[in-house]
Amino acid sequence: MLSLILALLQAPLPHNYFVAPVPAGTPRGTGTQAKPWDLATALLGAGGRIQPGDTIWLAAGRYPGVFRTQLRGAPGRPIVFRQQRGARATIDGTLRADGSDLVFWGFEITQSNPAGGSYGLEARTNNGRFINLIIHGAGSMGVSFWTPGENAELYGCIVYHNGTHENLDHGVYVHNERGTKRLIDNVFFDNLAYGIHAYAGPGNPPQRDILIQGNIAFNNGTISHRYRAKGNILVGGDVPMSGIDVSSNLLYFSGDEGVNLRLGYAPVDNGDVIARGNFAWGGATGIWLGQWRRVQVDGNTVGGARNLLANLATPLERLNVLYAGSRVPAAPAVFVRPNLYEPGRAYIAAYNLSRSTNVTADVAGVLKPGDAYELRSVQDPFGAPLARGSYSGSPIPLPMTEPTRFDVFLLTSAAR
Repeated sequence: MLSLILALLQAPLPHNYFVAPVPAGTPRGTGTQAKPWDLATALLGAGGRIQPGDTIWLAAGRYPGVFRTQLRGAPGRPIVFRQQRGARATIDGTLRADGSDLVFWGFEITQSNPAGGSYGLEARTNNGRFINLIIHGAGSMGVSFWTPGENAELYGCIVYHNGTHENLDHGVYVHNERGTKRLIDNVFFDNLAYGIHAYAGPGNPPQRDILIQGNIAFNNGTISHRYRAKGNILVGGDVPMSGIDVSSNLLYFSGDEGVNLRLGYAPVDNGDVIARGNFAWGGATGIWLGQWRRVQVDGNTVGGARNLLANLATPLERLNVLYAGSRVPAAPAVFVRPNLYEPGRAYIAAYNLSRSTNVTADVAGVLKPGDAYELRSVQDPFGAPLARGSYSGSPIPLPMTEPTRFDVFLLTSAAR
């Protein structure tokens, strides 16, 4: 620890650099706002100019191409690629991030021509963080979150409408062999197969230490032509898994097909799994539980499905809140997920299963009295706000759509 502190004290001061779409951004730029680099030049390190601790700001506009970086930051001094505040910077193609100690923050990744079938984001960075990205319309996986990518985090991203290969393309495809992978507070919907697919085939080593916490996943697989729905979260494969924590996730299917949470796949000798505090509604199956040596599946709320619990190796009925048949909670269930990286930002998921005419959210942990705020649908994150207001300190009304019984909103403060 002392050596790390000394290294940080002796490190050069960080710099802010700027990139812009071609032709404004060029390899001959200086990295200033007046003479920005193009994105490819910055991702290559700009001839050694970019060093650990630096931040590269992306100007608004479209960045077409297949981009790759192998830059290396340092512990406590990552290299950050971040969208300029108030801008909409869009990579139209693919970003592959190798290297280490890199942060990618706030911009959009999409493909205007997804027929090529490539990933949106290949997140392979060791100690990497992928924060508040919006990833959609990719021809293959939205996010490939595979080995190496040790001790990496996917946080606060909105991932939707990805995939062209039936049963193979997911919102995020996860492998982990060393360190810990963290998928925290993301939103996945309408991806071709699964929303979150933590899986490994028979040729892979055992998988371990995957945290899937606080995510919102709904209606994944429903855009498929082959399936009416697939699944929101799958953790399991043809090799053993251990150190799995799938907790506080919010899952929903609007129809009676699809598995909300599947824990286990093939009959292999899995190690330990925790699934606690999830809220799963609708679909064919609420929770599907395979073979695990140590199981903690408790405190979950499950309802609205043809099979609330399936394939159980352990009795779970008394450990969870189950709504059988047509039973629904008497009051709306509203969950607010404050963003850990951007104050004044949050996702709000509302289960209005009783069809109340008054649905509100307590956002005291996100806004301060007097803050101006906007609410957007996560299904249209670049669209016009559904509601605007000034926060008074009381719960804010949610503009629920009819006849939908489940909505997810992006809350942002004008002050952030």
